[in-house]
Amino acid sequence: MQITLINHACVKLALGDVVILCDPWLSGPAFNNGWDLLIKTPLTLEQVMDGVTHIWVSHEHPDHFVPKFFSDIASRYSTIPVLFQETRDKRIKTFLEGRGFKVTELPDRRQQAIGSVRVICGVSEFYDSWLHVTDGKDSVLNLNDCAEGDDAELAAIARITGPIDVLLTQFSYAAWKGGRANAQFRVLAAKRKLETITAQIKALKPRSVVPFASFVYFSNEENSYLNDHVNKPGDAATAIAAAGSKPAILFPGDTWNSAASHDNATALAAFDRVYGALAALPLRPPGESVPLDELAREFETYRTGIFQRNSQLLIKLLRRLPVLGAFHPVTIRLTNLGQTVSVSIVDGFSVAPGAVEDVAMHSGSLSFIFKNPFGFDTLTVNGRFEATPEGFGKMTKSLAVGSLNAMGLAVSPSLVMNFKVVVMLLRRLAGVVRNMTLGNRAAQET
Repeated sequence: MQITLINHACVKLALGDVVILCDPWLSGPAFNNGWDLLIKTPLTLEQVMDGVTHIWVSHEHPDHFVPKFFSDIASRYSTIPVLFQETRDKRIKTFLEGRGFKVTELPDRRQQAIGSVRVICGVSEFYDSWLHVTDGKDSVLNLNDCAEGDDAELAAIARITGPIDVLLTQFSYAAWKGGRANAQFRVLAAKRKLETITAQIKALKPRSVVPFASFVYFSNEENSYLNDHVNKPGDAATAIAAAGSKPAILFPGDTWNSAASHDNATALAAFDRVYGALAALPLRPPGESVPLDELAREFETYRTGIFQRNSQLLIKLLRRLPVLGAFHPVTIRLTNLGQTVSVSIVDGFSVAPGAVEDVAMHSGSLSFIFKNPFGFDTLTVNGRFEATPEGFGKMTKSLAVGSLNAMGLAVSPSLVMNFKVVVMLLRRLAGVVRNMTLGNRAAQET
């Protein structure tokens, strides 16, 4: 089995007569100009595509699924089939088929034959997925940035996959982890990520682990402070070895035959140079301002779309439940306009001078939320905002409905009755608020 790290979460997995290109993101920014690749992709498109028999996309996040990549390669490579998890909305499938690609949907956790290998794609939480590939001799599990770290979850995966030779997994945090003053939250998040790798190794027992899917930096003037406590490949290598597996550190462009031993020294030295210069990397400006009257018009279009996709009556009823605290007005200070606004799907959009802010962000970020169903999810990843734990919780319970819709779900009686989904939503929010609070507490004690 050969593994080539292209960049970030993009790898080529070669087993038997199959070469799977995973999550191709080769250039350009992601998450509304909030992320950039830490290292320029060293391979040409021709080198990347050489020998590829299949392309697998794990999920719709723009560091894994890049529409421009598929549009650019369609004229030359549309005969290469794309593998993607089976979804409710078929949005990715429809997009790719519209550009001439054949899409094979992979049912959740069911084995499929692809050439001489067998693959299993497993859905993780709301929209992510992992891929297991084996030719009967070698096997690899690509967890990318799936959050699996719970013993029961990992045991379930181990029962499905059987023995694993190589595990590929994310090694650093990749989303907003507290504001500028809450560095302790990021320290905690980095530590928890390494603990997750340890749990994965203990449950899955891979012979080797390739840490990847973290070769990015927060590249906007508004979020670059989030780079202060990211894990480095050396941190991952230490954690992997301590957990009883062999670290295989690959630098973008490196190819490794998993049957051979791997000397990590060269890659680690190269990464030390890259991370040592992280603070000098270029930053993107916040972007153009969006005036209040334009924001108000965009909000009305946004609210109309929300009520078309979700039950207006149920939203208003849920708002009345104090235990949820959902769909209440959020007070947002627009950092570039010097104005504060109140935003509520139920009550509308209005200027709120003198109001105590829940959240602070650039007007362009609020506009992005109004114009894109995935806008709120993008904001929580790129971290281009400031909020207290309480403010973040309030914003999430009021504005995350668009992200819910982007996952093919809606605020409807069927969602309310779907206990598993509701629990996952509330558990994820509670986890963020809890970790923010712990970070604040640790900062006060130091």
